[in-house]
Amino acid sequence: MLNLLIKYAKRILTLLIVAALFTTAGYCYEQRDQYIRYSIEEAVEVMNNRACEVIVRVGEYDNKPGKRIYLNDVDIRFKDIPTDIKIHSDAHGAYIHEYDINLKEGKALVESLRANGVNAQLQFTNLKTQDLNAAGRIANKSNPYLYVSIHHNYYDGNAQGYFAMYNPNDSNSKIVANRLSNAIANNGLVRQRENQQNTGYIGELNSLNKSTTGVLLELGFFSNGAELKNICSDNYVNYVSNKLADELTKILNEQYR
Repeated sequence: MLNLLIKYAKRILTLLIVAALFTTAGYCYEQRDQYIRYSIEEAVEVMNNRACEVIVRVGEYDNKPGKRIYLNDVDIRFKDIPTDIKIHSDAHGAYIHEYDINLKEGKALVESLRANGVNAQLQFTNLKTQDLNAAGRIANKSNPYLYVSIHHNYYDGNAQGYFAMYNPNDSNSKIVANRLSNAIANNGLVRQRENQQNTGYIGELNSLNKSTTGVLLELGFFSNGAELKNICSDNYVNYVSNKLADELTKILNEQYR
């Protein structure tokens, strides 16, 4: 009787663990068109060591307060925004969220990397994370060679340009940041700015495995109306994703393969 109870208890426990794995809010990896969920507090390791070569992280989370720009504030019309960029609305009017711009660029970059034969994964979250280190900690479960975090900046209406941020504790991070920045310098739409050292408040690069080189890319200012149209455009997204993918592939071939 006791053995039977133990047997059924194990089955119930297994079902509960599986249910928790797929319902706990947290980061997701896109892999083979399926979504594998992880809780942020206790990431469940279901992949082998060095499960992928590159992780592309989509910065921010869906509809995060404060990370949005209202179209009326930057004199942007609906027809200026590609249909694959989600337009939200509230009592103040229609707006675009940084997350949706990041998601478009992140998906394009992963597709370009895979077309180059790179094992790449897309990392994103729809919900708020507990802290800024969560993205790095979750990425560590796949232990990639390279980690690229995609962002777009917000400051004032006149700010413009793109730049890369690197981890000051990793000399290779600065090298990779410079190479990626230079790779897209001739895009013709968004000017190149000087790269910056990763500061303490952006913790994801500092929390990566020592065997992973991380770079954070700020690919333009979505608070600038003219630049917003450019960074949302297919021309910019396709150019940037293809050039970044080619440079990342070269780095993989030179340093890791």
